[in-house]
Amino acid sequence: MDAIDGQGFDGPIKWDVLTIGYLSRNKFWGESSDKGYRSPRCTCTLIRTNGRTIIVDPSCPPEEMLQVLDQRTGLKAEQITDVFLTHFHGDHRYGIEAFPHAKWFMPEREIEHCRGQVPAESPESLLLTKLIPVDRSLMPGIEILPTPGHSKGHGSLVFACEGLTVVVAGDAAMTKDFYLARDYYFNTTDPEAAVKSIDGIARIADIIVPGHDNYFMNKRS
Repeated sequence: MDAIDGQGFDGPIKWDVLTIGYLSRNKFWGESSDKGYRSPRCTCTLIRTNGRTIIVDPSCPPEEMLQVLDQRTGLKAEQITDVFLTHFHGDHRYGIEAFPHAKWFMPEREIEHCRGQVPAESPESLLLTKLIPVDRSLMPGIEILPTPGHSKGHGSLVFACEGLTVVVAGDAAMTKDFYLARDYYFNTTDPEAAVKSIDGIARIADIIVPGHDNYFMNKRS
């Protein structure tokens, strides 16, 4: 991946965590992977650059998503220009309908894979037709890092902010504990690929925003 300077056309990238996620079950807390203990929530991130305002993985029901957006940033739905899904799991797209005027994106490989997995004319199939496939770059200054494993076409976002490389990792890094252990979640599609994706993130990230935890600093490997 080429170096990223953190500058859009109009200035530096800014970002905020809107919701701090948590898992339905967490083996690092002594919980079994065979049952859920709570409803999961993913970490949702807001990125602002170049006149664009991007929601990554809208994690709450639409009405709650708008409340969280206001509470954390003072922004309204119509000010969101883009939504990016790291992958197609339901907890990462829960609140997407809160932003009907935004453009909706997901990695091209994830869209292609999911088209063969969901029933025709289902709500999931209809949503897939509304998602714009993206490959290497979401927009200037924000690159897409392929991080398959948790899902077939999972993609993380990479950008620079204040001289540090930020990776919004989605479920390529579930929590800090999973990341440090180079471990993957029980519903991972390809465990070997998942570990390789964690290693790839470790090589480039100064800050990691995981899929179900608060962001944390990373000592590059």
